[in-house]
Amino acid sequence: MKSYQFIPAALLSLLALSLVAEAHPGGGPKRGFGGPGPGFPDAMLERMTRNLDLDETQRQSVQNILDAAKPEFEALRESFKANRETLRALDPADASYSVDLEAAAAENGRLATEATLLRSRVRTEIDAVLTEEQREKFARGKARFRDAFERRCERS
Repeated sequence: MKSYQFIPAALLSLLALSLVAEAHPGGGPKRGFGGPGPGFPDAMLERMTRNLDLDETQRQSVQNILDAAKPEFEALRESFKANRETLRALDPADASYSVDLEAAAAENGRLATEATLLRSRVRTEIDAVLTEEQREKFARGKARFRDAFERRCERS
């Protein structure tokens, strides 16, 4: 199988990862989220254009969808980051630890639900722009990505 079919599935994973990515202070130059080179949504759009052979109209439509969703993804990423900081700051010796932990866990669940719904909305909007052939190509790549992920998990 050609590796270019794997890329579309990886694009959605990048979208998901952008929600939980955090800065790594003092780690030198970074690649990927927040580092040099195109980041989300530019890298996703480039890969989709290349791997799904998007025409200019499709490319612009996907660009508009990603641009419209970017502030929502950024806000979610910041919320996830704040919640992680809250969790890290909890002191097990504190009398309110259990209550605070439960609140932070509930917030994490709420954020995960919001992220899932946002990713699904964006995916549905992008899907409407694609041709049937492109949707099939994307689905094949997604299935291969899932299979490769499962194989990696089995080896662990």
